[in-house]
Amino acid sequence: MQFDLGRLGRMDPGDVLKISHVFVSHAHMDHFMGFDHLLRLFLPRDAVLQLYGPDAFLARMEARLAGYTWNLTEDYPLVIIGHEVRPDVVVSATFRAASGFRPEGRTERPFDGVLVDEPALSVSAAILDHKIPCLAFALAEKSHLNVDTSF
Repeated sequence: MQFDLGRLGRMDPGDVLKISHVFVSHAHMDHFMGFDHLLRLFLPRDAVLQLYGPDAFLARMEARLAGYTWNLTEDYPLVIIGHEVRPDVVVSATFRAASGFRPEGRTERPFDGVLVDEPALSVSAAILDHKIPCLAFALAEKSHLNVDTSF
């Protein structure tokens, strides 16, 4: 999981390729400029990336993706699923490399504060004000073991 997309070029590409979920607090440049780097590394891969962001996030993703020409990606399996968190609903859309990253399959679900709920952990969000809608995230482990090594 990656929280915000700043300068990902500083990360080892192998570590970047381990990312499956990205949580973007807001779309100021220093929090979203790594999107292109992430996209470039994942582009030829058979992967599904889940990206979460605040109100208007899907439009921003679509605009970033529309800035490039995708005439050579029809055989690329990469899928990006964008999730836009609004006060009462999470709107999601799928962007496939094979179809030139045109948004498809918009869905909505009620926003109850939880974005990801997996067996080992959950990620929740709250909407804050940063003169724009902004998300604060909380990562919680569902179970934690303390091992007494004093024996």
